[in-house]
Amino acid sequence: MRDRALPGRVGRVVTTAFATVALAGCSGLLDVKNPNNVVEDALGNPGSATAIANGAGATVTRGLTAILAPYGAVTDELTYVGSRDAYGYADRGEVSDPFNEFSDAAFPEMAEARWTAATAVSRLKGFLDDGTLVDKNDLARGLLYESIVFTAIGEMFDDFVIDADKTGSYTNPGAPGLPIGEGNMAVVFDSAITQATEGLAVAGLTKDTKIRLLAMRARAKHSKAIWAKLNGASGAPVTTPVASPLVADAGADGDAAAALAEMGAGTDYKFKLTPQTATLGFPNVGNDLNNRLELRAGDSQAGSPSSSCNTNSCDSWVDPVSGGNAVDSTTLKDPVTGAIDPVFRANVTECCVKGTQNGQGDLVPLTIISAREMLLIRAEHALAGGNTAGFTTFINQLRALSAQTPYAGTPAAQDMLIYSRFVNLFNQGKRLMDMHRFGIKARKWVSAAEAYGKACFFPIMNIERSTHPDDFVQPLCRP
Repeated sequence: MRDRALPGRVGRVVTTAFATVALAGCSGLLDVKNPNNVVEDALGNPGSATAIANGAGATVTRGLTAILAPYGAVTDELTYVGSRDAYGYADRGEVSDPFNEFSDAAFPEMAEARWTAATAVSRLKGFLDDGTLVDKNDLARGLLYESIVFTAIGEMFDDFVIDADKTGSYTNPGAPGLPIGEGNMAVVFDSAITQATEGLAVAGLTKDTKIRLLAMRARAKHSKAIWAKLNGASGAPVTTPVASPLVADAGADGDAAAALAEMGAGTDYKFKLTPQTATLGFPNVGNDLNNRLELRAGDSQAGSPSSSCNTNSCDSWVDPVSGGNAVDSTTLKDPVTGAIDPVFRANVTECCVKGTQNGQGDLVPLTIISAREMLLIRAEHALAGGNTAGFTTFINQLRALSAQTPYAGTPAAQDMLIYSRFVNLFNQGKRLMDMHRFGIKARKWVSAAEAYGKACFFPIMNIERSTHPDDFVQPLCRP
């Protein structure tokens, strides 16, 4: 087990082996050929390029679907209302526990997504070098998926293992992959930026792929700038809130502007990854919100049991159904008009109200990039530079996408930015960075928890640590 650098793979292989042993005596049961089973050698065929890119997208979707469940519980976006204590610990702000069963279970899904996307890109580049890649857009899509997972790792984790192949380290075959180190995590954003840049240089890009790569590069640059505000020497978490939380990044602003130009003025462009039943992992944010009922949208106050939380008196933004395990309606009000916010209601309906919009609960669409996020990046860049007129322009372009009353200066600009990011980027894996930099605390966070006063995120989890424990140090957020 010491050379296992891709968590989750061994478990799947072992399960298959057990099934084979158990069924070996059943004549004929194993003689069926499954057309969906593809041996690895077949992936050397250039004809598999589209399937390779699609497979990378599927594993990235599965990884994000898994990690957003414990992530949402840590933030004020989701609250724990079920029976699984590990969600309760996350809800208290204990983000840095490597033994939490849900973040521990999600870690191999994210690691597999990282590896599969990187391997897909390697194979597709090989076809390109050989002159056998028929549709070069497949390579660009592979680079897009790689950029997505690298950016998400940087936004949600304090450390990760990147130097890892199926049997060990890329750089030291036979040895386990080593952690990046908490002080070096900015490199995942650099990698994501490079991957998006390489994708943009691929000949024959479709318009949509170009938009997505530009927007992902903007997102990676913006998140890297936030990371720099939240980490001190050697990656030590800073005390929150930070003194200067606003990001002014010309590169992010330029890419956001370019992406918006490609999308077209007034277009409510969104790029989503939607899981399929065949590719769901564990945990699954949709299942735990809408079927297992372990989580619910909203930010319930500490000490309010779900059985009694059936009105908005014990929740900030939603009106739970009787019993408190699901959402009846949203109650969050737009600070400009005082009316129920339609953007928040739409986002909560998509993720957290069981129905056709999310495959009856499990198949929650995940918005990866959007025109809304690009406008928020541009608005923040303008505000950080003292350009309040520019800020107002971009915020009102954002509000126009939902036919909302224009913003005219009330509430204060930074408060309006914080609010707009919350409702427009709900359940997209970006909230904890905002909570830390702006000093926002979930109602259930306790003062003893890591997230309460420091910029703490997920560590490398126990499933990886236990395979080669000598290579890991104690997470800085859990001294």
